[in-house]
Amino acid sequence: MTQESTEQPLRILVVMAHPHDFTHCAGTCGIHSAGGDTVTAVSMTNGVGTHNERLHDELLKPEEDQDASIVNQTGEAYAEVKEREFRDVCALFGVSDVRILAFPDKPFRKTAEAVEALRHIIYDVRPHVLITQRPYLHGRQGMVTAAHNDHDETAFAMLEAQSLASAPDYGSRQRPHTIAAAYYPGVYFMPDEIDFYVDISEWKDKRIQAEILFSSQGHTEAFAHKRIEISAGHMGWSAGREYAEGFVRANAEVLPRIIVPESALVRASEPRENYLKRIAGELK
Repeated sequence: MTQESTEQPLRILVVMAHPHDFTHCAGTCGIHSAGGDTVTAVSMTNGVGTHNERLHDELLKPEEDQDASIVNQTGEAYAEVKEREFRDVCALFGVSDVRILAFPDKPFRKTAEAVEALRHIIYDVRPHVLITQRPYLHGRQGMVTAAHNDHDETAFAMLEAQSLASAPDYGSRQRPHTIAAAYYPGVYFMPDEIDFYVDISEWKDKRIQAEILFSSQGHTEAFAHKRIEISAGHMGWSAGREYAEGFVRANAEVLPRIIVPESALVRASEPRENYLKRIAGELK
């Protein structure tokens, strides 16, 4: 995730509000997992209050036309389906350490209990890298929205947990832990705010499969293909690649010198034909 290479395998902690949110960085996690790094995926909620599109649509029908198996499904049963989907999706990207904290969603709120749970996960995993949701309140035209947002609250809880985990905890003798680097998925930012992209072109099919696996949210194969084209495909366009995932750094990095990525040097000197072919997936 950083521009400096390291011999040490990384421990990466991904903390999101809902199970599906993991997909926004799934390709990147797959690359790291395949490279020998370890990834822990955490969902603050089980997503029971989020994206139950089938129940929504069924309740729009006259009562006599409603599917009883859908309208009578309990929240617990829906949560079990969501958990299976989450674990199956994580497995696609080589992630086996999957944790669902099952705090209520819609709304999820930053509570002392949520912060404490995250602090103990930090102690347990001792990550080098954190990927979590943005802690910035961007609204329309930069205004702050009055609506309660599970994603923002997750970010706020994570920030507080980071701070607490890095400080001595009097009486516990717990070894403090400071996370070396933190990043926010680019889906929550405008294109000109992205700090860097990860080329996930080789993981595109698994990104599509991941969307399909979240069938409880009403995802179809056609929807999955379209979603990846307009999200990872759009970021790929900006990155000069077929598909990409964008990230924003939590903090400026300290480097030993100015480092120019090899991809930038190639792009600066290559024929425009090659650049266009790379976006089209005709050239690696």
